[in-house]
Amino acid sequence: ALDSSDPDILFSPSSARIDRKLGPLCREVERTLAFALADARDPRLRDLSVVAVTPAPDASRLEIAVTTGPDGGTPDELLAALGFARGRLRGELARALQRKRTPEIVFVVVPSGGDE
Repeated sequence: ALDSSDPDILFSPSSARIDRKLGPLCREVERTLAFALADARDPRLRDLSVVAVTPAPDASRLEIAVTTGPDGGTPDELLAALGFARGRLRGELARALQRKRTPEIVFVVVPSGGDE
């Protein structure tokens, strides 16, 4: 049996993969993007919360799931704003991660818990 409380294990149900190296990377990306979004010029981006970072399919490309409050804009508007800010966000990741190659990032907007 796996201990799902182990913070160094990332479990991705879609690929049923456990990886001890990707977990710390995904957590660092989540922290870095949370700070970068909080500091964004666009107020819609400042209201976003990073809820998950998962390999898509590996560390070269990461899927970033974000959510916002009820007044944060439509998913299409948010994805457009994130697309506009993608270069700056990847620059922040490059500085924080200090890896040979900065992962590509793709965003998905997920509904927040209370609205629907």
